[in-house]
Amino acid sequence: MATHHAGVDSGMDMAAHEGTYSRFIELTKTTSFFVLNIVLLLVLWGLEGHGFVAILGLILNFAAAAIAGLTGQGWKILAPLFALLALACIVL
Repeated sequence: MATHHAGVDSGMDMAAHEGTYSRFIELTKTTSFFVLNIVLLLVLWGLEGHGFVAILGLILNFAAAAIAGLTGQGWKILAPLFALLALACIVL
């Protein structure tokens, strides 16, 4: 019992755990922006009736998510698209 401090196992690889956790957090951020972009696209198409803009935005959303996954930039690539779609929801 004395070898366990605050529930941390002495045989645990902490560096690998922290690396996995940071990748999980980045994936969660990227997925959140991806889903929020789809919600804005649904608003554009369903509530405002701009189907062409929504289809174009959907293609851009999938392309940005693929680029984000391949380059490792994550949410930083999807965030500008989110801002543009939010602006389109306001202006259109």
